[in-house]
Amino acid sequence: MYHIRPATEADIPSLLALAHTGNYINLPPFQHRLEQIVGMSQASFQSALAGPPAPGHDRSQDRYLFVVDDGHGRCVGTSSIRGGMGNRQHPNLSFQILRIIRRSEVLRKDDEVTGAPIVAGTSEHVYAVLFQDPYSPTELGGNVLHPDLRSQGIGKLLSYARFHYLRDHRPWFSDRLLAEMMAPIEPYNDGNPFWRKVARPFIGLSYQNADRLSTHDTQREFMYELLPRLVNLSLLPTEVLDSIGGVGPYTRSAEGMLRAIGFEDSHRIDPFDAGPHLETRLSKITELAGELHTVRVVEQRADKSVDCILSAEVDGSGFHAIRDRVSLEGGEVQLTSEAARTLDAVNGDSVRVSRLDFQAAPLRKKGLGMPTIDLKSEFERVRAENHPSMPLAALNVMDFAEIIERELDTIRRDLATDPNPVPAPESTQDAEATTT
Repeated sequence: MYHIRPATEADIPSLLALAHTGNYINLPPFQHRLEQIVGMSQASFQSALAGPPAPGHDRSQDRYLFVVDDGHGRCVGTSSIRGGMGNRQHPNLSFQILRIIRRSEVLRKDDEVTGAPIVAGTSEHVYAVLFQDPYSPTELGGNVLHPDLRSQGIGKLLSYARFHYLRDHRPWFSDRLLAEMMAPIEPYNDGNPFWRKVARPFIGLSYQNADRLSTHDTQREFMYELLPRLVNLSLLPTEVLDSIGGVGPYTRSAEGMLRAIGFEDSHRIDPFDAGPHLETRLSKITELAGELHTVRVVEQRADKSVDCILSAEVDGSGFHAIRDRVSLEGGEVQLTSEAARTLDAVNGDSVRVSRLDFQAAPLRKKGLGMPTIDLKSEFERVRAENHPSMPLAALNVMDFAEIIERELDTIRRDLATDPNPVPAPESTQDAEATTT
């Protein structure tokens, strides 16, 4: 029976073979890196078993690597949780997408019959603003499944089992969940159109090298220093605009599963390839609440069984999860002997159960709710607050920067609300360094 468990050193040969089946940033095809990742994961799982984190714990250093075991000890897939993506010393970087509306009252075209204005010199531009997120959201990623096993229902187990683990160890994670979807990458043309037109001219590296360096907090300095702060995307070729928010072919199923439980566009994109950043709050995901049920082992599965994700974490054997059809009644779950053995559960034990027959969340149209700035109204506000006697035409470029920053501050205030906030820097100097 396929099941989820934490990765071990014995999985490294299988992980290396799996890494060579595609281009996966979270599963590098290098044995020494996989050894480091598995070592970090084992330490993180062990720490979480010991109890809640110590005050001031930096969750960005925690990484949890899950593997799909084929029932014979062979690893055929992975998924992961990163305790926190970035921190106050090394904020997570993205491009925030903003819609800027410009209006001219002079340029107007009147309807020939009514004389009413049809347009008033209105134009819309889409800007990408470099965005520093110091609040360390918990990141879900690393979904990799052997190509021969796709479309067999294992993907849901791979993705959804993690939510049980998050609920079992809430103090170790942010309530805010982030999923950075991988964009389509052209294997023979260095990245994709967004990378070639927006990021590469400033960085001067190949996509592969830049992407590899970006995974190390201590080597990301080049991103903070070299990436452009503000880009008017409306001036770029259509192929670039069409690539923004795109998802690679092997990532679409993972995206669909996350959207089905309420993940939505954050209107932030990867600063290299413009892949979308999806977000939600763990407290809002009711579909995978993982209610506790008492185990009763049966010889044969009941006719009225329900497709479910089930998980258990027994002392000494770690976290295990399966996908199976089970009977649920009165707080009790009926497991076959094979399912119980896989979960290392016996009669009377408690397991988490999430039904998979839930109604998927309605998909929101792309672009809905994008932060929008009416530039004329904002300029009027700036003039009224700071330069009441100055004509609108005399406002300078710094006023535009202030308007952009005001909108970003509004976004940051919403992101900062978290029951498990990231610890503050140890010194005032560190705090000031994050605002530059």
